[in-house]
Amino acid sequence: MGVYLFVKYLKDEEFIKKFGQKLKQVRESKGLSQEQLSLLSEVSQSQIARTELGQVNTSISHVAIYAKFLKVDPKELFDFSTVKK
Repeated sequence: MGVYLFVKYLKDEEFIKKFGQKLKQVRESKGLSQEQLSLLSEVSQSQIARTELGQVNTSISHVAIYAKFLKVDPKELFDFSTVKK
């Protein structure tokens, strides 16, 4: 008889939106378009757009890729102190 564990999927809509706003803010501060970031990172432009709009709960792998090509420490993408409320 096996043991079954059920994990509740948590999705923090506000956090996801703030992350998207911050990603957009950093990308624009670096003078990059979504298309340019897409070409550098090999993440589709539509995925970047959905992330910036707070429509997708992006993966930690994507966070690392964005940080690499935006030339920032990943933790900067989680500093929401400059994100408009």
